[in-house]
Amino acid sequence: MRNSYYVRFLAVLAVTFFCAQVAIAQYTVSGTVTDASTGEALVGVTIFDANTNTGTSTNINGRYSLELPAGETSLRFSSIGYVTQNLDVSGSNGEEVTLDVEMRSDVANLEELVVTGLASSIKRENLANAITKVDAADLVERTQPQTLDGAFKGKIPGVSIRSQSGAPGGGINVQMRGVSTLGAGSSQPLYIIDGVYVNNDAISNSRYLTTGANSTQEDNSANRLSDINPEDVESIEVLKGPSAAAIYGQRANAGVIIITTKKGQAGDTQVSVSQDVGFNSALNLVGVAEWNPDKITTYTSIFGGNTAAEIAAYNAAANAGRIYDYEEELYGNTGLITQTNVGVSGGNSATSFYITGTTRSEDGIIENTGFDRNSIRLNLDHRISENLRVASRTSYTFSENQRGFTGNQNGTGGSIGYALSYTPTYAQLFPNDQGDYPNNPYFSDNMLSIVNNAVNDQTVQRLIQGLQVNADLFKSGSNILSLSVDGGVDYLTFKSMVWMPTYLQNQQSNANPGDVVHTIEDNFNSNVQAVLSYATTVSSNIQLNTQLGFSRFDQFQERNVVRGQGLVAGQTGIANATIQSVINQTEVEVVDLSWFGQEEINWDDKIIATVGGRFDRSSLNADQDEYYFYPKASLAVNLLNFDIIEGDFLNQLKPRIAYGETGGLPNFGVTYSSLNSGNIGGLLATSVGGRSIDPNLKPESAQELEFGVDVAMLDNRISLEATYYNKKVADLILDEQVPTSSGISVIATNAADLVNKGMEFTLNLNPVRNPNLNWFSTVLFWKNESEITDLSIDGYTTGGFGTSLSNYLIQEGFSPSTIVGLPAVSDPSLYTVYGDGQPDFEMSFSNEFNIYKNFDFSFLWHWKSGGDNINLSQLLTDAGGTSPDWNDSVEGSTLPKGADRVINGGSGAYVYDASYVKLREIGLYYTVPTETLTNIFGNSVSNIKIGASANNVLLFSDYPSYDPETSVFGTQAINNSVEVTPFPTSRQVMFHVNIDF
Repeated sequence: MRNSYYVRFLAVLAVTFFCAQVAIAQYTVSGTVTDASTGEALVGVTIFDANTNTGTSTNINGRYSLELPAGETSLRFSSIGYVTQNLDVSGSNGEEVTLDVEMRSDVANLEELVVTGLASSIKRENLANAITKVDAADLVERTQPQTLDGAFKGKIPGVSIRSQSGAPGGGINVQMRGVSTLGAGSSQPLYIIDGVYVNNDAISNSRYLTTGANSTQEDNSANRLSDINPEDVESIEVLKGPSAAAIYGQRANAGVIIITTKKGQAGDTQVSVSQDVGFNSALNLVGVAEWNPDKITTYTSIFGGNTAAEIAAYNAAANAGRIYDYEEELYGNTGLITQTNVGVSGGNSATSFYITGTTRSEDGIIENTGFDRNSIRLNLDHRISENLRVASRTSYTFSENQRGFTGNQNGTGGSIGYALSYTPTYAQLFPNDQGDYPNNPYFSDNMLSIVNNAVNDQTVQRLIQGLQVNADLFKSGSNILSLSVDGGVDYLTFKSMVWMPTYLQNQQSNANPGDVVHTIEDNFNSNVQAVLSYATTVSSNIQLNTQLGFSRFDQFQERNVVRGQGLVAGQTGIANATIQSVINQTEVEVVDLSWFGQEEINWDDKIIATVGGRFDRSSLNADQDEYYFYPKASLAVNLLNFDIIEGDFLNQLKPRIAYGETGGLPNFGVTYSSLNSGNIGGLLATSVGGRSIDPNLKPESAQELEFGVDVAMLDNRISLEATYYNKKVADLILDEQVPTSSGISVIATNAADLVNKGMEFTLNLNPVRNPNLNWFSTVLFWKNESEITDLSIDGYTTGGFGTSLSNYLIQEGFSPSTIVGLPAVSDPSLYTVYGDGQPDFEMSFSNEFNIYKNFDFSFLWHWKSGGDNINLSQLLTDAGGTSPDWNDSVEGSTLPKGADRVINGGSGAYVYDASYVKLREIGLYYTVPTETLTNIFGNSVSNIKIGASANNVLLFSDYPSYDPETSVFGTQAINNSVEVTPFPTSRQVMFHVNIDF
């Protein structure tokens, strides 16, 4: 026993001595990291040693220091926007080694990692698809966007973006590579934030019930990406077509947008505080026609009215100096915008954290409208062991939105734009000393009273929680078997109230004055996926990455809409209403199940191939138990890596080709026969609904072939990405009319195919690169052409407000965005063709200048050529005599221009070219020199940046309204270029201060 004790003692002593020697046997490597072209010190460059799994980052002077075990290793120097470098270093015990590094700009983004699978990424240099990646600098560091999706405009080739409203809080429609459905499915991309499938619905508050509009689609709703704080986002990857998005299967027909939020970095704790203050104002006011006795005589002779009384009213107003520009009164206000953001990040080699809180308050250009968003985020990354890592992404948002009353109301009251169209400048609508508003004698509403008394408020609370676990199950040499499990939940609760008080003009004529609608909607989405990956090297230069996985997505939605009419004055509760109605009470449950696999093959970065497939089933499909298969394949060839082409002129030459298939799930209810409740003879009863489905109904699908070439040259100063795609969307679900004698009216069936063909070009330039001026420029160009190639049912028109006001043609051989109207003609167009909502092409031009190291200046121009809108705002102002050119003469007509359009123009009179050129963004910033900060603050402040920026700065267009990219049906697949008195788009000017500690 005694000898055993000594043996153990000596063993412990030996181990302790050995560990002490290991701890002592270290050396220090340090140095400065600078920009190769400017010589400027680079802050935040990551230095990582894979052998010891330790790292650090450079400080405000570009300095770093790292302790390493004695011997040789390779350090990786990486920073966004620069080419990653791996440098060998060695040292002996106690030695101090100096290693200074110059980083070259990665203008072509060849080092950028891009997602290619559900658990893998690839360098852009090896990518076989045209995937666009937008980083934080493009999103929030040059300008301050109102919403995250609003920041996409003009920055993503192949993507068409429309606004449903200019109201604070957004309302954006994102359409990728043309039409992906004719209405049965979602036209919106699948959004994924840190692995969580998130809800981007435009939740209706049923405002249409109180205004007389036709449906929830005219409620001026904001989509829920507005809940996401742009300040939290690190990067966005856009998978525009099935060839790239196939691995996401049945929800990817309209594309996939992958959002990654910021995370902490190992090193000292860093605190960042930013304050933004600014204002917004109308981007473009249309103006109103002048009135005078002659105009009044002309107008009343055409549209009716008491000419003498109107002239007397005009003279009285003119003599009293009470001629008003009501457009300026309503839309000419200046709204205050403030935003405060505080972020804290840091950690060590085992744990890193990122905490941020942001509050934003934005007043609208219409009184009593606005958007307030308060958000907090906590991102944690922890390495439990060398082989086990976990990450948590938590965000909570509370927002309040006052969206006002604009858009359609069919003449019954409740829309300020509609009332404005019919109100002459001499009308007297301001309140008296007691605050009472007079009735508007020219329309069913006093729009000033609507602005100040009607309520359209909503609140949203939202929690998004993502969790990821990565485990290396087996390692042997270059072989690694790993498991990735990730997913999370997205829970949001939406509450709204739309209230028309009893004393409003449009309520006074009702049998039950006073109208209120309360809406509550809860959405709970959850998803989980598990991916088993095996990476191996089968020879010295062939790497394989095999992935197999499973995913599940669950969605639950509960919605309740109640309405009260005949309210007690001043009350908004349903219990205080004479008529109490349950308008909507629904529950939606959806379950998706998926199995997928993918194989990536890389031959020495020369030839990179990927093949994969996914099996999906969903409770939204007619056959809920059937799995549908979505394959993918791609090939990229880096010709320069074959050493065939000599010289340094070219840096990349990569032809590529990719093919993929995706699915498009039908909207809830499309693939079911419903039971409707009713009352028969005073008894509660149910009856079968009037629609049925084809027993062989399949989900919509898309197949895309994409090919292109990527070129970089002159030390990456010039790079070009050129892509052509052919996307066929098949088995589109439409309603087929059947004889009513069958007991039903329509059958949902696979009735159409369409094709989208297009081109996309991205040209990146770095014309000047020196210490005093660094100039980056990007030119984007894209176009798409759509055509319905097969239609097994009779052609028909859809959308808009009928063929008398122009709408859209669904007919074989035509684009689904073809605009038609009366008169009817013989086949094939059925009606007279007046235009097409799809643009001929779009193009953007952005530039960024870094001047004398401390000044940053940037701007973005966006040009949309072609594409037509149905401008019914013009129709209303013509009918009301207020359109700005109403008084102009027309050759060959005795009528003024505004009256001539109404009477003689026909359906096509209000179809207008919606081309435009916009200066979307401009920014100027100054970064205080590091030496100045050190002299003033010592080491307590690492960075101060001040500046000013603006969004929607200038608009050049012949389109006769507020904004050619705004539509009352903006979120619909086809019907997204119709305008009816929208909330005008605003120009935003902001001033910024950012301080890093």
